Amino acid sequence: MKIDNPKLLWQLTFEGNWPSAVAFLGSGRKLAAANQDGQMFVWDLPEQPPEKFEAEKNSERKAPNHSPSRRLDGHTNGVTQLRATRDGKLLISASLDHSIRFWKPLEASAGQADAILDMDARRSKAKREKKPELLTAPGVTIETMTAATVLDAHKDWVMSLGMSDDERRFISGDGQSAVITWDAATAKEITRWKGFAWNWIQAAALSPDGQLAGVSEFSYKRDDFDIPAAALKINDVSTGELKHDVAKIQLPKIDTAKTSYDAAQTWRKFFSNGLVCLEFSPDGKLMAAGQGGENDKGKVHIVEVESGKVLREISGHQYGVTDCKFSADSQLLVSTGRDTTVRITQVSDGKEVAALGSSRGGQFKDWLSAVSISPDQQMIAAADIAGMIQIWKLA
Repeated sequence: MKIDNPKLLWQLTFEGNWPSAVAFLGSGRKLAAANQDGQMFVWDLPEQPPEKFEAEKNSERKAPNHSPSRRLDGHTNGVTQLRATRDGKLLISASLDHSIRFWKPLEASAGQADAILDMDARRSKAKREKKPELLTAPGVTIETMTAATVLDAHKDWVMSLGMSDDERRFISGDGQSAVITWDAATAKEITRWKGFAWNWIQAAALSPDGQLAGVSEFSYKRDDFDIPAAALKINDVSTGELKHDVAKIQLPKIDTAKTSYDAAQTWRKFFSNGLVCLEFSPDGKLMAAGQGGENDKGKVHIVEVESGKVLREISGHQYGVTDCKFSADSQLLVSTGRDTTVRITQVSDGKEVAALGSSRGGQFKDWLSAVSISPDQQMIAAADIAGMIQIWKLA
């Protein structure tokens, strides 16, 4: 990944219940994004944005918009995660509607529809200019597509999704602490196991060869005296057996059976309000786990996979981390957070290489929820909850 004077190329409008997931499809010019209404769109971006772009006065927009080319129909509740193969031929989505769906976004579409992605802006303008007809004006005509495969093995919200670097396996986890590993080619289960009954599977990831699974368990407290212990574990995919209990290694005095307020204080500094993103490095040696929720300075723990020990903490997003991804060479970590920035940090020493965007109150209206790196490592896309997808060129 080469970083030299990064430039914001596009700000794609995606208003509604906030964008929650984003993924490049094969290149820096095709992108998928989804939101908490279950809507999914695909953009085909031109080779270059317009040569001239003038931002409106007092506008949050600092780069041009572009309309999506396709809508992916099927989810009936919020989409939590997207994962795509590097060639862009397969896109996998996880949702609060309890389903996982396979899409083939490069294949022919099924139909056409009119789509409106700027309703918030329309409402504001209609009120300001007293023109109610703006609310019913046509949107953009786009292609439509339904899922190629729908998996309904989960019985609760599917909150986490990960894919092995060899793209042969993926993993999912839900709100009843169920973890399932899958064969990507056949969409058949390999193994399944459960975590602590009260916990949600906040994040899940697979090692590059798909042999190990990283799983983060957490649930917001039921009340001040009944708090299930959070967990970070590395399991064997073929059997589901525990390989490393990272929380126990890091906090040897933790009692996972004790569900009380004072017990929570033992592990809360490590977990914060849940480790909401997990990612194995492409070389298989490390695993990143990001502290989510509102906190003073959300960190990313770097875990040595062989030993299960935390080597260091890096990055840092005021108010919490939301997503994280390794660069292809495993040397850099790209993270997003509630501080409305994308941070690129050296894994070896925690030195920040670049910060994209501005802190709260600056370039973006509110925090960033998800990030994706293009397969060629030249582009970064991040979704913000105000309804924009930000795309940067790194060099």
